[in-house]
Amino acid sequence: MSSRYPKNVWLVSREYAGIAEAGGVKNVACSLCEGLANRGIHVTLLIPRYGCTDFVLTTGYTPNVIPPQHIYVDGKDYVVSFDKAQVGKVEVIFVIHQIYSEKAGVYTYTMADERRNNSQVRGTGFHDALLMDVLFQKAVLVYGMVSQAVPQIIHCQDAATALIPAMARCGDEFKERYETVKFVVTVHNAGPGYHHELHGLDMAASFTGIPSSVLADCMNGNAVEPFLAAGHFAALTTVSPWYAQELMDAENKDTVGLSQLFIDKGFSITGITNGIDCYRYDPSSKHSSLLPFAFSPEKGVMEGKYKNRRYFIQNYASESSKMLSNEFIRSGSISDSDIEGKRGKRAVYFCYHGRIASQKGIDVLADAAAMLLIARKDVRFLLVGQGESALENRLSQLAMDFPGQCVYLQGYDRAVSRLSTAAADFIVLPSKFEPCGLEDFIAQLYGTIPVAHATGGLQKIIHGQTGFLYENNSGENLFSVMNELADLARNDFTKLEKIISCGAEYVQKNYDWTSVIHDKYLPFYCEL
Repeated sequence: MSSRYPKNVWLVSREYAGIAEAGGVKNVACSLCEGLANRGIHVTLLIPRYGCTDFVLTTGYTPNVIPPQHIYVDGKDYVVSFDKAQVGKVEVIFVIHQIYSEKAGVYTYTMADERRNNSQVRGTGFHDALLMDVLFQKAVLVYGMVSQAVPQIIHCQDAATALIPAMARCGDEFKERYETVKFVVTVHNAGPGYHHELHGLDMAASFTGIPSSVLADCMNGNAVEPFLAAGHFAALTTVSPWYAQELMDAENKDTVGLSQLFIDKGFSITGITNGIDCYRYDPSSKHSSLLPFAFSPEKGVMEGKYKNRRYFIQNYASESSKMLSNEFIRSGSISDSDIEGKRGKRAVYFCYHGRIASQKGIDVLADAAAMLLIARKDVRFLLVGQGESALENRLSQLAMDFPGQCVYLQGYDRAVSRLSTAAADFIVLPSKFEPCGLEDFIAQLYGTIPVAHATGGLQKIIHGQTGFLYENNSGENLFSVMNELADLARNDFTKLEKIISCGAEYVQKNYDWTSVIHDKYLPFYCEL
């Protein structure tokens, strides 16, 4: 390891793959921790211990590695304890308090919560979300004070941890201990609903302990924005160069005013495109991919892909399927007879796998899919995901309106979601904005061609070489694009075969996390 590289790094996150999962932050946190640890850096993950925390991957679990600590938020005393474990080469510090342990989700109420208390609506944020944020962030800094294990770099993931640099620099009890620490805050999503803002200057000062004079320069309207506080005391990064440009665009309407404030304050944001751990999805390994049949897109060995299609339809998407777990509600179906391979196939398969959210352009997808299903009988849609109830209902109705041509699986299961992607010819990604995107990577590794709105990190797709990009994100335009691609898939599949192999090779060569860490993150850390 180069002597210029940091010897120890803390990564602070509310989620982590395999421990507590919610959105895309979990993958970045996990892969970055593991990748840095594999380079010989001592990496510590700090994360709350929720009621939904999974301990399968942990070893050497040790309770109370420091004595329980009294932490004050808004004048109230909270006693927080700290446990330690190991996940591979990564040290994990769990921050423990009842407000985390009583939660069955990371950020939002679950279906089980709603069944117990109908005021806790599934998919909505916790009533004490801001307290959870601030208590966790203060606990992280207190842990460093008491354990005396302060690192060279503290890397905070997204808005829920973005106040840590300001607290460390401005809090009288923390200033000296954290004086030499370099802070990084990564903006994963600056869209509506992702800011974790504190409402009102007085409330923010009382919760955080940050002086009002500092917070006054972090206001967006009447709210204190954690990302603005971070910009004064930390290096800001985001998850692709394209999204970095969009965050610094005064015309950007998708950040609720943050972009103009970033510009006004003279902040700079470094864009580093998220990677993917290709080995975790390797379709040539059934163990890694979680797929029932192996294949290799970059080598042109595709028979297993179409066996996976048959398996998905027979077991999850047809009227007679019996393997669907209680995690899913199925609407619509795909006919058992519609499972031929690429040669002379009767249907072209489009899929969507991901969050069912406005940001993802689900309304655009539903409009375009309905037009295409009306216009031609040789297309099929495989839709998997959960999220906003109104959009879930929209996809359910779409599937019921086109029996035998469209199926919607409402819910989440890692293996089923991957299988739906592997079963399709194209994945459709009509995001209204997209900081980076992971679904396009997964699709390309599985020989499924991405069709995406040219926004944010989706612009890493090379049009006509590794997938297809389109402008004008309307249902009518997406219908036209998909209609042309359906014709291409039926009439000249050899052109698509080149894109399939090129896409898989491109992701493996340029976006494996090992390369991203070596080429981007380590030099960035050194420059701090």
